[in-house]
Amino acid sequence: MQRRRPIISTSESKVDKISSLPDEILFRILSFVSTKEAVATSVLSKRWTNLWHYLPNIDFTDIRVNTVESNLRFNEFVYSVLVSRDASGSRFIDSFHLNIQYSDSHLAYNKEFPNLTKWVNSVVQRGLKYLHLRLRVPLPDHFSGYPYFPKLPISIFTCKTLVSLNLSWFRVDGFSFTSVGFEFPSLKTLSLRLIKFSEVRDFMLLLAGCPILEDLHVALVFFYYEEDSHTVQEFKSLTLPKLTKADVSKCWCSCYMVKALSSSVSLCMETSMFYAKDDRVYKANKLQRPCVDIPMFHNLTHLELYNNWDLVVQVLHHCPKLQNLQLYQELYLSISNQQDDQENWVEPEFVPQCLSSYLRTCTIRDCSGLRREYTVAKYILKNAKYLQTMTIWSKREPPEIETKLSPCPKASASCQLSVFDYI
Repeated sequence: MQRRRPIISTSESKVDKISSLPDEILFRILSFVSTKEAVATSVLSKRWTNLWHYLPNIDFTDIRVNTVESNLRFNEFVYSVLVSRDASGSRFIDSFHLNIQYSDSHLAYNKEFPNLTKWVNSVVQRGLKYLHLRLRVPLPDHFSGYPYFPKLPISIFTCKTLVSLNLSWFRVDGFSFTSVGFEFPSLKTLSLRLIKFSEVRDFMLLLAGCPILEDLHVALVFFYYEEDSHTVQEFKSLTLPKLTKADVSKCWCSCYMVKALSSSVSLCMETSMFYAKDDRVYKANKLQRPCVDIPMFHNLTHLELYNNWDLVVQVLHHCPKLQNLQLYQELYLSISNQQDDQENWVEPEFVPQCLSSYLRTCTIRDCSGLRREYTVAKYILKNAKYLQTMTIWSKREPPEIETKLSPCPKASASCQLSVFDYI
């Protein structure tokens, strides 16, 4: 006898099981979409009407403004979101992400972005923990040389609840950091890219105000005014005791930061950090003298070094527990040095402790076949007793490089040498 299928009433078939889930789960679901998409769910049913008001995250990312109308619509939308949240009694905001790209400089140029200031002023008063701002503005037609940098709202530097701060494409000026008296007692992650400060001292004060900073990323940070000897002395003893990971490149005051990075476990930096520039024309690439004494990196296990390799072994002497080493030779340096690749490197009398006891992997990227590159590679192979792999990436005849290095003496019998074509 054939079994009869159960009859499902129309009302039962239309049961919305998702809407019956607890608020906490629905909030979790909405946290994976942008604020615009979260707001759109308010039309699904009465259950969803006000849910987005209580989301702890506000996310306006990948926004492109192409016309005056789209600029106006976006500003009105952000305003309505913030006002609606306030009206609903939603007081706390965990994170605020804003990433806007203007296609036309005339849409944004020569304005102080008052709406941005209003938005930031509003969210930093809501117990904000994570702030990510990027406002990219193209170069105006009648200017050349540098992009336009919007002004960063000062209220950011008075937000003591921040745990993570990510800023890109802004200028920091028009106020005194000393008078603001800011501090970030909770900040653990700081990322600055394409940021223009009035002077070096402001940037160093920012770092000094982050006592528990753990993760630091700095790239293309520069200044209106040059530093002076007082700046050097004032921050000579700056330390970031909780720092475990740092990535610093193209920072025009990086030599003052070396000691502050000494507690890092993972570090990516340029060897130029250990030098003082003889003038402010960085394209000249002229090095004068060691800027600061190289500190001991007692906790460092992973190191990435860029640019000139003249100081590699000297740096290794200050990294006693280093396990992973990556060396990068920037392309323009490789090309410029091909005509003047003199063998002026003298093998040190003492082998760095990390080579004799700890180093496990070594990677050399952008290898151009210069003599100094072979010299460094041979030295590491000869002295790294526990080296497991040496990997070399090159655009220039990898078989030739492998042929030259394979016969070299190796302190580690198990070391595997690999040379790859860098595509």
